[in-house]
Amino acid sequence: MSKKSYVKSNLIRDLQYHFQEIPNNDIERIVDIIFKYLSNSLTFKKNIEIRGLGTFKVKKMPPRNARNPRTGQNIKIEEKNKIKWKSSKLLNSRINKDKSVE
Repeated sequence: MSKKSYVKSNLIRDLQYHFQEIPNNDIERIVDIIFKYLSNSLTFKKNIEIRGLGTFKVKKMPPRNARNPRTGQNIKIEEKNKIKWKSSKLLNSRINKDKSVE
């Protein structure tokens, strides 16, 4: 079984199939606008919740000391932001084929 990724072009193609009354260029622009808005929201440290799918949160990672595994040299890793993803209960149940939550 191969694991193929569902990429943006697949999403656009599927939306074009399901909404044939909307011009293809408009669907591409809508998807681009949505992704840009979500990216900008995360850039400004706003959390994103999409009901039935999950939540994206920006988490601040404190500075820490680490070790380069190749050289063994100690290095300092600066503070940085990281995106944390948590799937919704509905998505988890659907992935695990549990129909009791629907």
